[in-house]
Amino acid sequence: MRVYDTERQEWGGSRRERLFHTDQYLDVPRQKAVRQRTGIVLAVVGLAFGVWALAWKDEPEPYREPAAAEQESTAGTDGAGNGVPPTGSGTPDAASTALPVGYASQQDAEGYRIALPEDWTREARSSQYGIDVVDYRSPDGTRRLQVFQVLETSPYASLKAARVEAEKLDGYEAVSLAEVPADTGSAAEHEYRADEIAGEQDGGSTRHVIDHRFEAADGERYALVAYGSDADGAEDERELVDTALLWFCPPGLECDPPAG
Repeated sequence: MRVYDTERQEWGGSRRERLFHTDQYLDVPRQKAVRQRTGIVLAVVGLAFGVWALAWKDEPEPYREPAAAEQESTAGTDGAGNGVPPTGSGTPDAASTALPVGYASQQDAEGYRIALPEDWTREARSSQYGIDVVDYRSPDGTRRLQVFQVLETSPYASLKAARVEAEKLDGYEAVSLAEVPADTGSAAEHEYRADEIAGEQDGGSTRHVIDHRFEAADGERYALVAYGSDADGAEDERELVDTALLWFCPPGLECDPPAG
């Protein structure tokens, strides 16, 4: 076989051919030695590849806790091994909508949603600002929840102004007046006792009051004021305010039930 020299642009002689095809010009013993070395190299490479492939095939899967593995194996099945599409929490379960015993959620005529005891009566009167002032009363008249809209620019500022009037009540005794945590906007609370409160039927006995004012999801400020007897403790007024606040949804908005 003749070789064409691209640099010289000519056909090379026998010496150039030897440079390009040296193995063809080796004697027989040397050619056998070259072939043996080539075979050994190929055998070593093949053995290394086989060991690697076997190790890769037998490599163990990452360890998983049995519970996690079982959960993954049953995900997307109906329990009998039949495939079913995954489902989300489209509707809240019973725990997410639970109310205290005897309470119910209701949509008030003023447009807001609230939750309070089922058998309470409702009265309303006009207000100088926002929605009507609404009073919910227990059948025996000893407990009351009042709802109205707040004019002041912050719940705390509103309570500070209201405290001026509360301090004029007979037997007024402050428990606390402070800003409190809130889910939306800001909130503040004024808790106190008084011997006589306007609008209460059992005058002369000490009353316990929790006045909670807050900024709702519509950006407006509202008040939830619970009145009750101080003789039976503060738990019933606290439950009344907390439940009403949890379920409160301002007029004109649609709110999901609170999560449990």
